[in-house]
Amino acid sequence: MKKLISLLLSLLLLTGCAAQPAETEAETTVACTTYPVYLLAQAVTQGVDGVEPVLVINQQISCLHNYTLTMRDMKTIEACDLLAINGAGLEDFLDDVLEGRDYLDCSQGIELDEGDEDHEEGSGHAHDEETDAHIWLDPARAAQMAANLAEGLAQADPDNAQAYQSNAETIQESLSDLQAELTEQLADLSCRQLITFHDGFHYFAQAFDLEIVAAVEEEEGSEASARRITELAALIDQYQIPAIFTEVNGSDSTARALAQERDIGVFALDLGMSDANVPEGLEGLDAYEAILRQNVETILEAYP
Repeated sequence: MKKLISLLLSLLLLTGCAAQPAETEAETTVACTTYPVYLLAQAVTQGVDGVEPVLVINQQISCLHNYTLTMRDMKTIEACDLLAINGAGLEDFLDDVLEGRDYLDCSQGIELDEGDEDHEEGSGHAHDEETDAHIWLDPARAAQMAANLAEGLAQADPDNAQAYQSNAETIQESLSDLQAELTEQLADLSCRQLITFHDGFHYFAQAFDLEIVAAVEEEEGSEASARRITELAALIDQYQIPAIFTEVNGSDSTARALAQERDIGVFALDLGMSDANVPEGLEGLDAYEAILRQNVETILEAYP
């Protein structure tokens, strides 16, 4: 009996040792505050072993103003090896978290614009005094964000610096081609003036030679006033605007009211803050490009 027990213990010990997983190289985790930064980080790190971009804010929201970090968000940030932010003031809610911490600002060196500088007089908006932070909606600026990511990653991981740089160059070439393609598609629009939900599409319009003449939302989270609706109706008449654009995950009540009054269409554009409008299975640059393509297709459908 003692010999049998000894044999069984030996077998269990051997089985236990065999069941232990082999040690693997620890991954470098790049925590990306927003979905666009996450997609660009995926593209920059493509083909590089041991580096994993992870998304911090994984919610279907249209804007980060007044966002409050969740426990999950904080755990993701605390566990990461490198934190990458959009920058340009988008993550003001992170000020306390970023204090004393090294992080990668993807907006470095990118020309920033005031979101409301091209609007008609009287088209006031809650973000008039703020810099427009939605830089990823311009392919050229998105390419610069990718270059910033590549530079930051190269400093943190010099062994793969050449791979990051090569990926960034590929991204720049691809996005330059994309901008040329989409600009050509929009060349013959019946109208180049847009009314959008808020100023977040400023860089998108600038990239494709469009003009946002007004934003529906005067103050974040509030419905448009009667005066504002009258102003918007006048702009629709002035520019013969055939449709008004709401936002994926945003309110559309004012747009519906205007559409009924002026007999125009209502269509939704995507800020790209989540994968809500991205075809299943797409990641990285493919997902980013899909967001821009879908927005252009929506405008072409709205402006026959």
